[in-house]
Amino acid sequence: MHEHPSFAPNQRDDILDFFQRNNYAVISDGLTSNEIDFLNEFVAESQQRIPDEWGIGTRDIHDHGQILVEHPQLDAFVQHPTTYPLIETILGEDVRFAQFDFRELPDGDGKNPMRFHQDHSYLTRDNWDPNHDYQCRYLCRIFYLTDVTEKTPCFSVVPNSHPYATAEDAKAEMADYREIPIRGAAGTAILYNIATYHARFAGTTDAGRRTQHTYYSRAASPVLTEWVLIPERLAQHPNPAQRAFYSQWTPATQRYADAGFINE
Repeated sequence: MHEHPSFAPNQRDDILDFFQRNNYAVISDGLTSNEIDFLNEFVAESQQRIPDEWGIGTRDIHDHGQILVEHPQLDAFVQHPTTYPLIETILGEDVRFAQFDFRELPDGDGKNPMRFHQDHSYLTRDNWDPNHDYQCRYLCRIFYLTDVTEKTPCFSVVPNSHPYATAEDAKAEMADYREIPIRGAAGTAILYNIATYHARFAGTTDAGRRTQHTYYSRAASPVLTEWVLIPERLAQHPNPAQRAFYSQWTPATQRYADAGFINE
């Protein structure tokens, strides 16, 4: 397995240079210990209070993709100061919110891997922005909320695999094909171009893993999903810059707004 560098949050130029050359970057200490504790306590309490919404008992992965709607205490993590300035540089000033969710592979399922896949297919810059410095239309930031070691599942990425039609094509045709497992302590942040092929590697034990994922788009990019709901407090934010950031409404958000932002 290949190793990856891990940058300190203040190594801005190094992070951006590495991302530009590899389409991913790993940042240590993306969250403070207090923030890690807060998010883990929030998830644990929420899972206990609304287990059905997390898929507990019905899904292998416990996740919640609409958790932002009723919880303004999570808003600060969408544009977290450790990583958001980097994201603004990579995507440009027209960066837009696309999705916020938590995911947990519980203890007992840690040996379950995932196939390599893209979250969204890649278009060359000639088709959308030939002058943009990065080959990235959509970006995801992952925060590890638990320690990720060889014993636990870990996120893995194939650097610069985004132009290939399939994961098999990337493996067969790339001169420098590498599957990079990303391990790190709770609080580690990962930025990646979602057109790159990535997967979940299995751990050596049944120990699980908890993560928080936020997806970002560009104003000129198509809406990433059909189902994400943007809450009224953000969709109609009094600050014009924030209102613009949350302005890429999905069809579900449009229906939600048309219904007066009434949560069913």
